[in-house]
Amino acid sequence: MSTSIEDKVKIASNFLLSSPPGEVNDVFNDVRSLVDNDEALQDGILQALEQYNTEQLITVTLPELDYEVIVSNHGKVEEERYVDPRSKQSFKFDHMRLVLYNNSISIKKIWKMIIKLKELQPHEAHASIEPLREAIEKKAFAYVNDHYPEGVCTVYAPTENQIAIAIVDNKYNPGNFWNGRWLATWTLDTQTGELKGATKINVHYYEDGNVQLNADKNYETKVTVTDDFTKTVATVLKEVADFDKRYHSSINNSYGDLAENTFKGLRRALPLTRNKMDWNKILNYKIGNELSQK
Repeated sequence: MSTSIEDKVKIASNFLLSSPPGEVNDVFNDVRSLVDNDEALQDGILQALEQYNTEQLITVTLPELDYEVIVSNHGKVEEERYVDPRSKQSFKFDHMRLVLYNNSISIKKIWKMIIKLKELQPHEAHASIEPLREAIEKKAFAYVNDHYPEGVCTVYAPTENQIAIAIVDNKYNPGNFWNGRWLATWTLDTQTGELKGATKINVHYYEDGNVQLNADKNYETKVTVTDDFTKTVATVLKEVADFDKRYHSSINNSYGDLAENTFKGLRRALPLTRNKMDWNKILNYKIGNELSQK
């Protein structure tokens, strides 16, 4: 029984949503060959591409600006249009065009080409919460610059009562067959003081194999939101920093234990002879020759 185009596109969408960091273009090109119907593929996977880009906190650089902006659902203001709270502009982002550009063009150049094709528009911020957003933005930028080697941060005010912080740090090393991403989102309800955080880590090693690390951790607490922005901002960023430190330490401890104990438990400490193999003399053994003669 042959697979319908609709089923192929659905399978292709699932593959795209599971793409490792920095490899969505490669996955797209692979599923494009498998589906072998560009029109159906482009119509069917647009939603998956948008979901992937916003969940993975893809970044873009707007014309005439020297910093990157995160494409996030917190910053979506209308269909395909997202906001840069810092410059108070909105831009239209073409999720499909991103993957259709030639792979030989650098990703940052692709993003700039996409944005330049779309008209920028001024965006009016929520006046009542904008001073707090700007104060958190300034402190969050300083924190990210200090703690994330390639970190990008965007601070939003989606509503008059909510602040959202998005942080992403990518490390692409395809020459050595690995890529990785750390991403985090934090939301603050200024009415209740409820602060929620969600951090995800994805690392992909694919030299002579295919190994992925996928880890995530959620956190909730309450902070005091007052008219004194300095105290509120300091409290929020302290919670973020403390959580990152605990989670980072936990990850290090877990994988240190994995290497020292778990992996060792998966193999014999000694062969059945109870004698260690002298690998330096392995060439002197004639087992291979004997086996080939039998």
